[in-house]
Amino acid sequence: MPMGAGPAGLAYFVAVKLAGYTAMAYYLRKKYPQSTASPWVVGATRTLIGLGAGIGLVFLTERIGIVTPSFAFYGVMLPLRIAEWLLVLWLFYERPDWRWSRALRWASLGYVVSCLLDAPAVLSMFVLPGGVWVC
Repeated sequence: MPMGAGPAGLAYFVAVKLAGYTAMAYYLRKKYPQSTASPWVVGATRTLIGLGAGIGLVFLTERIGIVTPSFAFYGVMLPLRIAEWLLVLWLFYERPDWRWSRALRWASLGYVVSCLLDAPAVLSMFVLPGGVWVC
């Protein structure tokens, strides 16, 4: 029986990720007082980066036979999500004083946050009306 996310499901998923990434941006703002970036802008940017990269990764992993979600999928996702967070840190927080050790520490925390947000994001698609279609 085929099943997939409907437009409402995608909206629920994005809303959960946006809320979580914006919360992370508020936290990072305290750690980077020199940053003038709005946490909402940072959260929206991180959500869009993740949405684009995530959709691409799902298509790629399906082509090479990796099931989503699985340990293999999250193994492939690890360097991608670290890179996404490093990009966000570079765009909004770490310039001009880039420090690799600090950036990798925050990107690692960001990876954990991203993974933790997957559960409520996917769950929302199944429990809220119109989130998933089934044939």
